[in-house]
Amino acid sequence: MRRRNSSLPELKRRYRVGVRLIDWSQGFGYRLFPGILEVARSGNDLELEFEQPSGGDLAPVRIDESWEGDGLLVYRYTAAEAVAWKRKGISVVNLSAEHPLNCPVFPRVTLDNDAAGTMAARHLLTLGLKRFAYWHDPHRRYSTERLESFRREISRSGYDVQVLEVPASHYPDASRAAKIEDLAWRLLAKLEPPTGLFTKDDISAVCAVRALATLGLRCPEDVPVLGVADDMVHCSITRPALSSVRYPGRLIGSQAAQLLVRMMQGEVVPEGTRMLVKPVQLTLRESTGLVELPDEVVTKAMRFIRATVPERGVSVEELCRTAGVSRELLRQRFQAVLGRTPKEEIDRQRAQIVCDKLRRTDWTIDRIAGDLGFGAADELCRFFKRTTGTTPGEFRRGGSAKIA
Repeated sequence: MRRRNSSLPELKRRYRVGVRLIDWSQGFGYRLFPGILEVARSGNDLELEFEQPSGGDLAPVRIDESWEGDGLLVYRYTAAEAVAWKRKGISVVNLSAEHPLNCPVFPRVTLDNDAAGTMAARHLLTLGLKRFAYWHDPHRRYSTERLESFRREISRSGYDVQVLEVPASHYPDASRAAKIEDLAWRLLAKLEPPTGLFTKDDISAVCAVRALATLGLRCPEDVPVLGVADDMVHCSITRPALSSVRYPGRLIGSQAAQLLVRMMQGEVVPEGTRMLVKPVQLTLRESTGLVELPDEVVTKAMRFIRATVPERGVSVEELCRTAGVSRELLRQRFQAVLGRTPKEEIDRQRAQIVCDKLRRTDWTIDRIAGDLGFGAADELCRFFKRTTGTTPGEFRRGGSAKIA
Protein backbone atom coordinates (compact mmCIF):
# COMPACT_ATOMS: atom_id res chain seq x y z
CA MET A 1 0.00 0.00 0.00
CA ARG A 2 1.38 3.46 -0.94
CA ARG A 3 1.88 5.64 2.12
CA ARG A 4 0.70 9.22 1.70
CA ASN A 5 3.34 11.91 2.25
CA SER A 6 2.10 13.44 5.51
CA SER A 7 4.08 16.64 4.91
CA LEU A 8 1.81 17.59 2.01
CA PRO A 9 -1.55 19.30 2.63
CA GLU A 10 -4.52 17.12 1.76
CA LEU A 11 -6.98 18.69 -0.65
CA LYS A 12 -10.67 18.60 0.21
CA ARG A 13 -11.81 18.48 -3.41
CA ARG A 14 -10.47 18.00 -6.91
CA TYR A 15 -8.56 20.97 -8.26
CA ARG A 16 -7.94 21.71 -11.93
CA VAL A 17 -4.28 22.54 -12.43
CA GLY A 18 -2.70 23.71 -15.67
CA VAL A 19 0.98 23.09 -16.37
CA ARG A 20 2.85 25.10 -19.00
CA LEU A 21 6.58 24.47 -19.07
CA ILE A 22 9.43 25.51 -21.31
CA ASP A 23 9.81 23.60 -24.59
CA TRP A 24 9.78 19.91 -23.59
CA SER A 25 12.52 19.18 -26.10
CA GLN A 26 14.98 21.18 -23.99
CA GLY A 27 14.72 18.76 -21.08
CA PHE A 28 13.32 21.14 -18.43
CA GLY A 29 9.80 19.80 -18.75
CA TYR A 30 10.79 16.17 -18.38
CA ARG A 31 12.86 16.95 -15.29
CA LEU A 32 10.12 18.98 -13.61
CA PHE A 33 7.31 16.55 -14.38
CA PRO A 34 8.28 13.72 -11.94
CA GLY A 35 8.26 16.15 -9.01
CA ILE A 36 4.90 17.59 -10.02
CA LEU A 37 3.43 14.12 -10.46
CA GLU A 38 4.82 13.03 -7.10
CA VAL A 39 2.75 15.70 -5.36
CA ALA A 40 -0.34 15.03 -7.50
CA ARG A 41 -0.27 11.36 -6.48
CA SER A 42 0.49 11.87 -2.78
CA GLY A 43 -3.09 12.09 -1.53
CA ASN A 44 -3.85 15.17 -3.62
CA ASP A 45 -6.72 15.00 -6.10
CA LEU A 46 -5.26 17.16 -8.87
CA GLU A 47 -6.62 17.15 -12.40
CA LEU A 48 -3.54 18.04 -14.43
CA GLU A 49 -3.72 19.68 -17.86
CA PHE A 50 -0.50 20.01 -19.84
CA GLU A 51 0.25 22.32 -22.72
CA GLN A 52 2.37 19.83 -24.64
CA PRO A 53 2.67 19.32 -28.41
CA SER A 54 1.53 15.89 -29.68
CA GLY A 55 1.90 16.33 -33.42
CA GLY A 56 -1.84 16.71 -33.75
CA ASP A 57 -2.72 13.32 -32.24
CA LEU A 58 -4.27 14.91 -29.15
CA ALA A 59 -6.58 17.89 -28.93
CA PRO A 60 -4.37 20.84 -27.98
CA VAL A 61 -4.53 22.36 -24.51
CA ARG A 62 -3.95 26.09 -24.58
CA ILE A 63 -2.98 27.84 -21.37
CA ASP A 64 -3.22 31.61 -21.77
CA GLU A 65 -5.28 34.48 -20.36
CA SER A 66 -8.51 32.70 -21.35
CA TRP A 67 -7.70 29.52 -19.35
CA GLU A 68 -10.11 28.56 -16.58
CA GLY A 69 -9.16 26.50 -13.52
CA ASP A 70 -7.88 26.60 -9.96
CA GLY A 71 -4.09 26.69 -10.22
CA LEU A 72 -1.22 27.06 -12.66
CA LEU A 73 2.42 26.00 -12.80
CA VAL A 74 3.98 28.04 -15.59
CA TYR A 75 7.42 28.74 -16.98
CA ARG A 76 7.16 32.52 -17.50
CA TYR A 77 4.05 34.46 -18.46
CA THR A 78 2.97 37.70 -20.13
CA ALA A 79 1.65 40.81 -18.40
CA ALA A 80 -1.77 40.23 -20.00
CA GLU A 81 -1.87 36.66 -18.66
CA ALA A 82 -0.88 37.81 -15.17
CA VAL A 83 -3.66 40.38 -15.03
CA ALA A 84 -6.27 37.90 -16.34
CA TRP A 85 -5.27 35.09 -13.95
CA LYS A 86 -5.17 37.46 -10.98
CA ARG A 87 -8.67 38.76 -11.83
CA LYS A 88 -10.02 35.21 -12.00
CA GLY A 89 -8.51 34.28 -8.65
CA ILE A 90 -6.29 31.54 -10.11
CA SER A 91 -3.33 30.53 -7.94
CA VAL A 92 -0.09 30.70 -9.94
CA VAL A 93 3.48 29.54 -9.31
CA ASN A 94 6.19 30.66 -11.73
CA LEU A 95 9.05 28.25 -12.45
CA SER A 96 11.33 30.90 -13.95
CA ALA A 97 13.48 33.66 -12.49
CA GLU A 98 12.03 35.96 -15.17
CA HIS A 99 8.76 37.87 -14.94
CA PRO A 100 7.22 40.80 -16.85
CA LEU A 101 7.20 44.31 -15.41
CA ASN A 102 4.19 46.33 -14.25
CA CYS A 103 1.98 43.36 -13.44
CA PRO A 104 1.44 40.85 -10.62
CA VAL A 105 4.64 39.01 -9.65
CA PHE A 106 3.57 35.48 -8.79
CA PRO A 107 5.50 33.33 -6.30
CA ARG A 108 8.49 31.60 -7.92
CA VAL A 109 10.34 28.33 -7.34
CA THR A 110 13.63 28.33 -9.24
CA LEU A 111 17.19 27.13 -9.37
CA ASP A 112 19.42 28.95 -6.91
CA ASN A 113 21.46 30.83 -9.50
CA ASP A 114 23.79 32.23 -6.86
CA ALA A 115 24.74 28.69 -5.85
CA ALA A 116 25.10 27.66 -9.51
CA GLY A 117 27.54 30.48 -10.23
CA THR A 118 29.53 29.68 -7.12
CA MET A 119 29.69 25.98 -8.00
CA ALA A 120 30.92 26.81 -11.51
CA ALA A 121 33.61 29.17 -10.24
CA ARG A 122 34.94 26.68 -7.73
CA HIS A 123 35.21 23.99 -10.38
CA LEU A 124 37.06 26.17 -12.89
CA LEU A 125 39.39 27.38 -10.14
CA THR A 126 40.41 23.75 -9.45
CA LEU A 127 41.81 23.56 -13.01
CA GLY A 128 44.68 25.88 -12.16
CA LEU A 129 43.38 28.75 -14.29
CA LYS A 130 44.12 32.42 -13.72
CA ARG A 131 41.86 33.89 -16.44
CA PHE A 132 38.08 33.57 -16.53
CA ALA A 133 35.19 34.72 -18.73
CA TYR A 134 31.39 34.62 -18.60
CA TRP A 135 28.96 34.44 -21.55
CA HIS A 136 26.18 36.83 -20.52
CA ASP A 137 22.77 37.95 -21.74
CA PRO A 138 22.26 41.29 -19.93
CA HIS A 139 18.51 41.11 -20.54
CA ARG A 140 17.98 37.90 -18.56
CA ARG A 141 17.73 38.03 -14.76
CA TYR A 142 19.01 34.47 -14.34
CA SER A 143 22.11 35.29 -16.39
CA THR A 144 22.85 38.31 -14.21
CA GLU A 145 22.40 36.29 -11.02
CA ARG A 146 24.81 33.62 -12.23
CA LEU A 147 27.33 36.24 -13.33
CA GLU A 148 27.27 38.05 -9.99
CA SER A 149 27.99 34.97 -7.90
CA PHE A 150 30.55 33.62 -10.41
CA ARG A 151 32.42 36.94 -10.39
CA ARG A 152 32.24 37.18 -6.59
CA GLU A 153 33.72 33.71 -6.08
CA ILE A 154 36.46 34.24 -8.69
CA SER A 155 37.40 37.59 -7.12
CA ARG A 156 37.91 35.90 -3.76
CA SER A 157 40.85 34.09 -5.33
CA GLY A 158 42.25 37.36 -6.66
CA TYR A 159 41.16 37.10 -10.31
CA ASP A 160 38.85 39.05 -12.63
CA VAL A 161 36.08 37.89 -14.95
CA GLN A 162 35.89 39.03 -18.56
CA VAL A 163 32.21 39.47 -19.46
CA LEU A 164 31.16 38.53 -23.00
CA GLU A 165 27.80 40.19 -23.62
CA VAL A 166 25.61 38.31 -26.08
CA PRO A 167 22.05 39.78 -25.91
CA ALA A 168 20.50 36.75 -27.59
CA SER A 169 17.04 37.27 -26.09
CA HIS A 170 16.71 40.60 -27.91
CA TYR A 171 17.58 39.24 -31.36
CA PRO A 172 14.72 38.44 -33.80
CA ASP A 173 14.03 34.71 -34.11
CA ALA A 174 14.81 34.64 -37.83
CA SER A 175 18.29 36.09 -37.46
CA ARG A 176 19.17 35.12 -33.89
CA ALA A 177 21.48 32.18 -34.64
CA ALA A 178 23.47 34.15 -37.23
CA LYS A 179 23.80 37.19 -34.95
CA ILE A 180 24.96 35.04 -32.02
CA GLU A 181 27.52 33.25 -34.18
CA ASP A 182 28.93 36.51 -35.55
CA LEU A 183 29.21 38.18 -32.15
CA ALA A 184 30.56 35.05 -30.44
CA TRP A 185 33.36 34.75 -32.97
CA ARG A 186 34.47 38.34 -32.31
CA LEU A 187 34.21 38.15 -28.51
CA LEU A 188 35.92 34.78 -28.09
CA ALA A 189 38.79 35.87 -30.33
CA LYS A 190 39.79 38.29 -27.54
CA LEU A 191 40.34 35.52 -24.98
CA GLU A 192 43.92 34.73 -24.00
CA PRO A 193 44.44 30.99 -23.46
CA PRO A 194 44.05 29.35 -21.09
CA THR A 195 40.78 30.99 -20.00
CA GLY A 196 37.93 29.22 -18.22
CA LEU A 197 34.56 30.09 -19.79
CA PHE A 198 31.31 29.79 -17.84
CA THR A 199 28.18 30.27 -19.95
CA LYS A 200 24.71 31.26 -18.78
CA ASP A 201 23.26 27.92 -19.99
CA ASP A 202 24.00 24.85 -22.10
CA ILE A 203 22.75 26.36 -25.35
CA SER A 204 25.25 29.21 -24.97
CA ALA A 205 27.95 26.64 -24.22
CA VAL A 206 27.18 24.84 -27.50
CA CYS A 207 27.48 28.17 -29.35
CA ALA A 208 30.78 28.86 -27.60
CA VAL A 209 32.34 25.49 -28.40
CA ARG A 210 31.40 25.79 -32.07
CA ALA A 211 32.76 29.34 -32.28
CA LEU A 212 36.02 28.31 -30.58
CA ALA A 213 36.52 25.63 -33.21
CA THR A 214 36.22 28.18 -36.02
CA LEU A 215 38.88 30.28 -34.29
CA GLY A 216 41.28 27.37 -33.97
CA LEU A 217 41.07 27.46 -30.17
CA ARG A 218 40.96 24.07 -28.46
CA CYS A 219 38.44 23.08 -25.84
CA PRO A 220 39.40 22.28 -23.11
CA GLU A 221 43.16 22.78 -23.63
CA ASP A 222 42.87 26.51 -24.45
CA VAL A 223 39.35 27.32 -23.23
CA PRO A 224 37.51 24.90 -20.93
CA VAL A 225 33.75 25.53 -21.18
CA LEU A 226 31.07 24.97 -18.55
CA GLY A 227 27.28 25.37 -18.92
CA VAL A 228 24.14 25.16 -16.78
CA ALA A 229 21.24 22.66 -17.03
CA ASP A 230 23.06 19.41 -17.91
CA ASP A 231 20.70 18.90 -20.81
CA MET A 232 21.41 15.45 -22.26
CA VAL A 233 21.08 16.55 -25.89
CA HIS A 234 22.95 19.83 -25.80
CA CYS A 235 25.74 18.45 -23.64
CA SER A 236 26.25 15.48 -25.96
CA ILE A 237 26.11 17.06 -29.43
CA THR A 238 29.34 19.02 -29.09
CA ARG A 239 32.87 17.72 -29.40
CA PRO A 240 34.02 17.70 -26.69
CA ALA A 241 30.95 16.87 -24.62
CA LEU A 242 29.96 19.63 -22.19
CA SER A 243 30.42 19.81 -18.45
CA SER A 244 27.40 21.41 -16.82
CA VAL A 245 25.76 22.38 -13.52
CA ARG A 246 22.80 20.02 -13.25
CA TYR A 247 19.28 21.47 -13.06
CA PRO A 248 17.46 19.86 -10.05
CA GLY A 249 14.15 19.62 -11.91
CA ARG A 250 12.43 16.95 -9.84
CA LEU A 251 12.94 18.87 -6.60
CA ILE A 252 11.91 22.18 -8.18
CA GLY A 253 8.76 20.58 -9.62
CA SER A 254 7.89 18.99 -6.28
CA GLN A 255 8.39 22.17 -4.25
CA ALA A 256 6.45 24.25 -6.77
CA ALA A 257 3.51 21.82 -6.76
CA GLN A 258 3.47 21.71 -2.95
CA LEU A 259 3.41 25.50 -2.81
CA LEU A 260 0.55 25.61 -5.32
CA VAL A 261 -1.47 23.12 -3.27
CA ARG A 262 -1.13 25.32 -0.19
CA MET A 263 -2.13 28.42 -2.18
CA MET A 264 -5.22 26.72 -3.61
CA GLN A 265 -6.22 25.78 -0.06
CA GLY A 266 -6.14 29.43 0.93
CA GLU A 267 -2.62 30.11 2.17
CA VAL A 268 -1.68 33.70 1.37
CA VAL A 269 1.77 33.90 -0.23
CA PRO A 270 3.10 37.45 -0.74
CA GLU A 271 3.82 38.68 -4.26
CA GLY A 272 7.48 38.35 -5.13
CA THR A 273 8.04 35.30 -2.89
CA ARG A 274 10.83 33.16 -4.30
CA MET A 275 11.93 29.71 -3.19
CA LEU A 276 15.45 28.73 -4.28
CA VAL A 277 16.58 25.16 -4.93
CA LYS A 278 20.33 24.61 -4.83
CA PRO A 279 22.08 22.51 -7.48
CA VAL A 280 23.63 19.43 -5.91
CA GLN A 281 25.76 18.18 -8.78
CA LEU A 282 28.11 19.35 -11.47
CA THR A 283 28.36 16.77 -14.24
CA LEU A 284 31.92 16.61 -15.53
CA ARG A 285 32.63 15.84 -19.17
CA GLU A 286 35.46 16.51 -21.59
CA SER A 287 34.87 20.28 -22.03
CA THR A 288 36.50 21.00 -18.66
CA GLY A 289 39.08 18.28 -18.97
CA LEU A 290 42.82 18.79 -19.21
CA VAL A 291 43.89 22.42 -19.50
CA GLU A 292 47.34 23.22 -20.87
CA LEU A 293 48.84 25.22 -18.02
CA PRO A 294 51.99 27.35 -18.25
CA ASP A 295 53.83 24.78 -16.11
CA GLU A 296 54.52 21.76 -18.35
CA VAL A 297 55.38 19.52 -15.39
CA VAL A 298 51.99 20.12 -13.74
CA THR A 299 50.18 19.69 -17.08
CA LYS A 300 51.93 16.35 -17.67
CA ALA A 301 51.14 15.15 -14.14
CA MET A 302 47.52 16.24 -14.43
CA ARG A 303 47.17 14.39 -17.72
CA PHE A 304 48.39 11.19 -16.04
CA ILE A 305 46.05 11.61 -13.06
CA ARG A 306 43.04 12.21 -15.28
CA ALA A 307 43.81 9.17 -17.42
CA THR A 308 44.48 6.82 -14.51
CA VAL A 309 42.15 7.58 -11.58
CA PRO A 310 38.98 6.34 -13.32
CA GLU A 311 40.49 2.85 -13.04
CA ARG A 312 42.70 2.87 -9.95
CA GLY A 313 44.48 4.94 -7.35
CA VAL A 314 47.69 6.82 -8.13
CA SER A 315 50.62 7.21 -5.73
CA VAL A 316 52.66 10.40 -5.50
CA GLU A 317 55.81 8.37 -6.23
CA GLU A 318 54.27 7.09 -9.46
CA LEU A 319 53.34 10.65 -10.39
CA CYS A 320 56.89 11.86 -9.76
CA ARG A 321 58.30 9.19 -12.07
CA THR A 322 55.81 10.16 -14.78
CA ALA A 323 56.57 13.88 -14.47
CA GLY A 324 60.33 13.27 -14.19
CA VAL A 325 60.87 15.41 -11.08
CA SER A 326 61.49 14.90 -7.37
CA ARG A 327 58.68 14.64 -4.85
CA GLU A 328 59.53 18.03 -3.33
CA LEU A 329 59.75 19.80 -6.68
CA LEU A 330 56.42 18.31 -7.76
CA ARG A 331 54.85 19.46 -4.51
CA GLN A 332 56.19 22.98 -5.01
CA ARG A 333 54.96 23.14 -8.61
CA PHE A 334 51.48 21.86 -7.71
CA GLN A 335 51.24 24.27 -4.79
CA ALA A 336 52.24 27.21 -6.97
CA VAL A 337 49.88 26.40 -9.86
CA LEU A 338 46.91 24.67 -8.21
CA GLY A 339 47.17 25.70 -4.58
CA ARG A 340 47.21 22.09 -3.35
CA THR A 341 49.51 19.10 -3.15
CA PRO A 342 49.71 16.23 -5.66
CA LYS A 343 48.04 13.92 -3.13
CA GLU A 344 45.18 16.36 -2.62
CA GLU A 345 44.67 16.62 -6.38
CA ILE A 346 44.64 12.83 -6.82
CA ASP A 347 42.06 12.50 -4.04
CA ARG A 348 39.97 15.38 -5.42
CA GLN A 349 39.69 13.88 -8.88
CA ARG A 350 39.00 10.42 -7.52
CA ALA A 351 36.28 11.72 -5.19
CA GLN A 352 34.60 13.51 -8.11
CA ILE A 353 34.44 10.25 -10.03
CA VAL A 354 32.89 8.48 -7.04
CA CYS A 355 30.31 11.27 -6.76
CA ASP A 356 29.45 10.88 -10.43
CA LYS A 357 28.96 7.12 -10.07
CA LEU A 358 26.78 7.57 -7.00
CA ARG A 359 24.54 10.15 -8.70
CA ARG A 360 24.32 8.73 -12.21
CA THR A 361 24.11 4.98 -11.57
CA ASP A 362 22.29 2.62 -9.24
CA TRP A 363 25.43 0.54 -8.72
CA THR A 364 26.13 -0.90 -5.29
CA ILE A 365 29.06 0.48 -3.29
CA ASP A 366 30.83 -2.85 -3.86
CA ARG A 367 30.53 -2.50 -7.61
CA ILE A 368 31.70 1.14 -7.61
CA ALA A 369 34.67 0.18 -5.42
CA GLY A 370 35.67 -2.62 -7.80
CA ASP A 371 35.22 -0.44 -10.89
CA LEU A 372 37.47 2.33 -9.49
CA GLY A 373 40.18 0.08 -8.11
CA PHE A 374 39.40 0.24 -4.39
CA GLY A 375 40.21 -2.88 -2.39
CA ALA A 376 36.70 -3.18 -0.98
CA ALA A 377 33.55 -1.21 -0.24
CA ASP A 378 34.72 -0.23 3.25
CA GLU A 379 37.91 1.25 1.78
CA LEU A 380 35.87 3.39 -0.60
CA CYS A 381 33.58 4.50 2.25
CA ARG A 382 36.53 5.57 4.42
CA PHE A 383 38.10 7.45 1.48
CA PHE A 384 34.82 9.19 0.61
CA LYS A 385 34.15 10.25 4.20
CA ARG A 386 37.70 11.61 4.55
CA THR A 387 37.68 13.58 1.30
CA THR A 388 34.08 14.85 1.22
CA GLY A 389 32.91 14.93 4.82
CA THR A 390 29.92 12.67 4.14
CA THR A 391 29.19 9.00 3.44
CA PRO A 392 28.32 7.51 0.04
CA GLY A 393 24.83 6.67 1.29
CA GLU A 394 24.16 10.20 2.55
CA PHE A 395 25.43 11.69 -0.71
CA ARG A 396 23.29 9.35 -2.83
CA ARG A 397 20.20 10.36 -0.84
CA GLY A 398 20.67 13.96 -1.90
CA GLY A 399 23.39 15.20 0.41
CA SER A 400 26.24 17.45 -0.64
CA ALA A 401 29.93 16.65 -0.80
CA LYS A 402 32.67 19.15 0.01
CA ILE A 403 35.38 18.53 -2.55
CA ALA A 404 38.27 21.00 -2.36
